[in-house]
Amino acid sequence: MIAAVIDDNYDRIRKDLIRLGLTYDRLMDDMLDHVCCMVEEYMAEGKDFESSYHQVLDTIGDKSLPEIQHQTLLNLDKKFQRMKNFTYLFGLSSAIITILGSLFKRMHWPGAGILITVGMVLIVLVFLPLYFINNHREQSEKKNPIYAIVGYFSIALLLAAATFKIMHWPGAGYLIYGSIGFILIGFIPLYVVNAFQRSGSEKVRLPYIVMLLVGIACVMLMGNVNMAKDLLDMYQEEALANQERVEAVQDRTVLLLEVAQDSTHAKHSSTITRIHDQARDLQVMITAMQKGMIAYVGQAGAPIEEVKGKDNRMAGREVILDSGSGIDFITEAKQFAAMLDELVRDPLINAQIEDHMEFAGSVFDVEHGWEGVESSPLMKNYFKNTDAAKGIALAENVAISYLLNQ
Repeated sequence: MIAAVIDDNYDRIRKDLIRLGLTYDRLMDDMLDHVCCMVEEYMAEGKDFESSYHQVLDTIGDKSLPEIQHQTLLNLDKKFQRMKNFTYLFGLSSAIITILGSLFKRMHWPGAGILITVGMVLIVLVFLPLYFINNHREQSEKKNPIYAIVGYFSIALLLAAATFKIMHWPGAGYLIYGSIGFILIGFIPLYVVNAFQRSGSEKVRLPYIVMLLVGIACVMLMGNVNMAKDLLDMYQEEALANQERVEAVQDRTVLLLEVAQDSTHAKHSSTITRIHDQARDLQVMITAMQKGMIAYVGQAGAPIEEVKGKDNRMAGREVILDSGSGIDFITEAKQFAAMLDELVRDPLINAQIEDHMEFAGSVFDVEHGWEGVESSPLMKNYFKNTDAAKGIALAENVAISYLLNQ
């Protein structure tokens, strides 16, 4: 009896499935059998055909059949499946390469830059475009591709900015600001508009707030990255200025040394020579630490303004701390300061020398000690060394000038 009723409505069921968007014959046969079986189950519980059939249609819904058919066709599309597998293969490969590059970068091993660059290029130029294309094809109801395009460029710009910053390539700052602007001006407004269209104004408040906070977080994050770059640039500028000051002071000290050769200053000649030799030895130690840090990041002999590893936090620890160079230097510097304090009896001149040699006192424990060097990037440690070199040169000049005027 139930089977006969279903057979009488077989054509009706078929037409309804077509009306709901089903057109693929092989899937049509399977869905007809599925619907008929479900109707038969409801009718076996004592319901009539009409109520059973409408309950089945309500269960299926208006949009599920096109989605099922679309996914079925994609699963049967070998070309699409190969493309999908290819996409995930590239995604996995690029992720592994990038992770390895980050590990190499953290450990300061050779090849880190190449690995990071290759990984990011694969992600930005291969994986992400394929991923968004596949995702668009998997949608039964094609959405406006502008969302996917804006999303892709938002991610691509962020990754490119991060890569340029890590690799110290020119234009990193512009990319950082560009990516922030693209997110705030492009992605977030489109997302909010899309949320309004899908959910209505009452339900969009939470996603709007979340995305607004995400935008603020990105701005603050990128602002900190740029701030770090600005600090490195500031330390570099001051370090170069200190080097020029050291050269200028040493040129004047050379003139004083020539004066010291005069017989009228014979009683201070050996003392002045001792001051000059000790100051020179300290400057040599500073130069060795500076060259050592630059060599540590693989750019031996390069001027500091061309060094790409200015943010390296291992160079100072390795060259200044672990090698013992820092302790040797500060020990010699304290001996030099003590010697000058003993030789110079004028309180005013002595105060000047103490000010120049301040780094050899308690300041060393903070700025030049273990914690200060270990937590500082290469550029900051380099600057602190130039500041010490300036202090030594000035202290030497003041002390020799004082002795010559005695």
